[in-house]
Amino acid sequence: MFGLPGGHVLSIYDGLYEIPEISHYLVRHEFAAAAMAAGYAQLTGEPGVCVVTAGPGCTNMLTAIAEAHVGCLPMVLFAGRGATHSAQRGASQEVATEQVFAPVTKWSVRVDRAEDVVPVVRRAFAEARSGRPGPVLVDLPRDILDGEVEDAPYVPATPPTHPCGDAAAIDAAAEALVRAERPLIVAGGGAIASGASEEIRKLAERLAAPVLTTLAGRGIIADDHPLSLGGLGAHHTRLSQRLLLEADVVLGLGCRFEEMETNWSPSAVPSPDATYIQVDIHAPEIGRSVPAQIGIVGDVAAVAKQLLPKVERAAADSRRVDDAAAELAAIEAEFERDADSDMRPMHPFRPIRALRAALPRDAVAAIDVGCLAQHMAGVTPYFRVFEPRTLIVPSSFYGMGFAAAAAPAARIAHPDRPAVCFVGDGSFQMVMNVLPVAAEYELGVTWCVLNDNALGSIRDTQVHRYDERIVDTEFTVQPDFAVIAQACGCHGERVEDAADLEGAVERALQANEGGTPAVLDVLVSPERVLGSLEHFSFYPQELIDAARAPERA
Repeated sequence: MFGLPGGHVLSIYDGLYEIPEISHYLVRHEFAAAAMAAGYAQLTGEPGVCVVTAGPGCTNMLTAIAEAHVGCLPMVLFAGRGATHSAQRGASQEVATEQVFAPVTKWSVRVDRAEDVVPVVRRAFAEARSGRPGPVLVDLPRDILDGEVEDAPYVPATPPTHPCGDAAAIDAAAEALVRAERPLIVAGGGAIASGASEEIRKLAERLAAPVLTTLAGRGIIADDHPLSLGGLGAHHTRLSQRLLLEADVVLGLGCRFEEMETNWSPSAVPSPDATYIQVDIHAPEIGRSVPAQIGIVGDVAAVAKQLLPKVERAAADSRRVDDAAAELAAIEAEFERDADSDMRPMHPFRPIRALRAALPRDAVAAIDVGCLAQHMAGVTPYFRVFEPRTLIVPSSFYGMGFAAAAAPAARIAHPDRPAVCFVGDGSFQMVMNVLPVAAEYELGVTWCVLNDNALGSIRDTQVHRYDERIVDTEFTVQPDFAVIAQACGCHGERVEDAADLEGAVERALQANEGGTPAVLDVLVSPERVLGSLEHFSFYPQELIDAARAPERA
């Protein structure tokens, strides 16, 4: 559980005193409680749990809960409330939080009878995990928490089901895939939530179909698998973009082609001439962003299992994949060249490469928003991801600081795995109060702050759309992140010279092994990759052309 005690929920904390089996992590701001719970859910698939007090204690969670709602992460939130007898009287910290949270939760409920608490808690966990997962808020007046109920054994919620797809739709999808000349699979967060890694790998190999992933879908197939060939939208490369546009059948598995993922640009969604097959557990999602010729409502893993025996006769052609391998190798060579650059400040690829090289395959990475963190570390092949549920990433709600605040949960979900967070300097300043939390509980995470002394993409907008009329997108006062880290009981270093980077990474990870969190404040140049340049509408064409220049291939 993640939380911050307050007067309205002390009855819950008093109960925890008698139950040492439940671990509680004291945050310094309720946003961090919700972010860490969401990160825990993203890494485990199990509901993250928060306990916060009434009024501002509860509303402080709102942004992180909206992230979890859009990102379909299971959470159960217990929030205090004024006593029932004081409702409607202007009581201290009284606000209708069940109404405030209704738009960003699967279920938001106020409990007004003590005997309803247990069944509501059971339903809350069932709602959070079932169908399309998401957060649930349980609003608990303080007098209800002090009430007495029958002492009976608690019966846990029923585990979620994994529904199959309609048989006729499965047959239509299989027929389209068998006839396809250039099939493509796009896997998203729904595939991760379904645990469909093995099924998707088998399906891709049977069809010789390249696999692209959304940011939330990364790890569904290992990045060193020959069929793992990139991402979408802001996370695309010229290879993944070409594969998407050339595909004659696109099988979307738990992906949504959201605006923040694609900007709904014609170059970032399936061709209108392609057959788009969309699989999603949530019926209203079918065709919501991109029209689907074949829609299948069902669990991704279950549907993939249904499809596998029906595509055995597909004439898989590996030549397309062989050609893609050569193009991917060229992109990797460009990455290495940029990472080796002696520019000062250093290229952002330099610390991204250094950390990936120092980490094992199963390491956990949290990737915050922005052109430096998300659009670089979030892209295949720049920071490779090899296993599902090893990423904490924001949804299309795109809240700054979410992943950075959630990062310590990595060492709770996977205590024996190293963990790193890539974050911009703007986002990191929003959530630095998470550092003493990580230090107190010996959660050895390294935050790599990609520091360009600006709100990068917003400054870019002022430069290219507003004729360089810069207003408050550059920091004239920038904290010394390394010193702040040290003051919070963490290891901290500022890295200005690329020659010092590998040593700093080694020292940070050594500190992590002993349970000490670390902050590396790495000064980087404001470089932009092709995904960022093409995703946003304000970059000049000459910059895009330079990123695509033949001599780089």
